[in-house]
Amino acid sequence: MVHRGHAVFDTAALTEGHVYQLDAHLQRFLTSAAKANIGLPRGMSVEQMRRTILETAAASLKLNGHIRYWLSAGRGGFGLSGSECLGPAFYCMVYTHEVPEEQLDVYLRGWRVKTSPVPVKAPFFANLKSTNYLPNALNLMDAQAELFDQGVFVDGAGNIAEGPNMNMACLLDDGTLVVPPFDSTLAGITIQRMMQLLPQAIEGGMEGIKRLEQRHISVEEAKGAREVFFVGSSLPVVPVVQWDERLIADGTAGLVALQIRSMLVQDAAPRNDSDQHTAVDYGYLTGMEP
Repeated sequence: MVHRGHAVFDTAALTEGHVYQLDAHLQRFLTSAAKANIGLPRGMSVEQMRRTILETAAASLKLNGHIRYWLSAGRGGFGLSGSECLGPAFYCMVYTHEVPEEQLDVYLRGWRVKTSPVPVKAPFFANLKSTNYLPNALNLMDAQAELFDQGVFVDGAGNIAEGPNMNMACLLDDGTLVVPPFDSTLAGITIQRMMQLLPQAIEGGMEGIKRLEQRHISVEEAKGAREVFFVGSSLPVVPVVQWDERLIADGTAGLVALQIRSMLVQDAAPRNDSDQHTAVDYGYLTGMEP
């Protein structure tokens, strides 16, 4: 998993004792594993894997946090071939991340970003959530070295792709929200949920947005947008207020980004009729009250 990077992973949010969008994350995880030619560990079914994730959440005693899980080719030698490994291995852990107080209002202040010189991943690898995040790390390090908050991957045709580990969306002056296609970008679970929820929100009168469109958008068109923002599970939305040396609109967080953030925050909150939440049975392993 470390020396050859032959492993895949995924991360789901733990919210008020519920795992948010577990099945969507698990399906992407299994798709990544299939692309990476990694099978399930001997004797483990998909249902057992799902149960292990929930039992790990229960054993952590955490009501809020994140659950990250990996599937690797397994222990073995230092060669490239997985044939020398003993067999696939599954790992799972729960972690929490305390957001520094000065970053709590980042969704109001927004981020300054720069066009990254780091090449975007080829489509096959962009859609495979493997442990090889070296391009992602270099993207962020390059941005921070020049006192920007994030970097933006750009494809060979000059179209925007994504941030270091989040998707992007651009609101044009005519009210069209453009999301780059999932060819050179990972199909983010959060931005897909946003795209599911938006049609009803637009019909219900969400201000400032008229339609949703998924297509390529060039760096120059994106820089001229009324709003640009990142979308990801840990954000869930952060506006871009400056791109390279150019302000986005007036350089402040946009109304549509803030409305979409509110929509996603509300969707992540557990509710009785939700098909997006899986309750964690803490009492089964820990004696905690359900």
